[in-house]
Amino acid sequence: METMPDAGAVAPWLMRLGDRATRCSAGCRGATVVLRLPGGVSHSAATHPDLAALAVTQEEVGEGPGAEAARSGLPVYAADLVTDARWPEFRVAALERGLRACTAVPATAEGVTTTVALYAFRPWRLAAGALEAVRVLAEETAAGLLRDHARAGAEAEAEQLRTAIASRAVIDQALGIVMHMLDCDADRAFGALRTLSQHTNRKLSVVAARIVRVKGRGSTRELRRLLGEGGRASRAGGDSG
Repeated sequence: METMPDAGAVAPWLMRLGDRATRCSAGCRGATVVLRLPGGVSHSAATHPDLAALAVTQEEVGEGPGAEAARSGLPVYAADLVTDARWPEFRVAALERGLRACTAVPATAEGVTTTVALYAFRPWRLAAGALEAVRVLAEETAAGLLRDHARAGAEAEAEQLRTAIASRAVIDQALGIVMHMLDCDADRAFGALRTLSQHTNRKLSVVAARIVRVKGRGSTRELRRLLGEGGRASRAGGDSG
């Protein structure tokens, strides 16, 4: 991808994934989702503010089920954090919030890694069928987000191209009018338009649109003056060489 989705575009997708993953996982009481894009950019969302803090903790200290699942590409289970001491800082933060268990499910689609961490208030382990459902949901979410981003980029590029073509057409019309008004060639007419654009601090397309709109009326004197100044400046430049 030449450009990456920003936080505003990603957040609704991640929130929806967290909600869907929670609903399809019996015994789960909430979820966090972390999306890791190429280049080290990551976005996250949580179904509850306390869980958002846990996601931040894992990202900052690099430990916890979610962080480990993202590194290994494999599901990570913590069936009871009272007895599971693998991640000290994460464990304390989770138990302080009344959470006893976590299962982290990683998924990769088109170079993007999505990790869904599911939490429970009691000792718990995500069932195999639910784990596969969460993984598929994560893959579909990442792929859908990337398709949506690519489509939006293509639409924006197409609109820019349409605008450029329309502007070019207006400029060509204005050039024809100026050439007729001043009895000059296309290069000199374009030079006059460009100089008028600079003098008025307006875009060339705006200057051209005005000339087309009024069919050049009222512009002859100004354009002749600018054309003369441009010619003198060009001759002066040539003499100095």
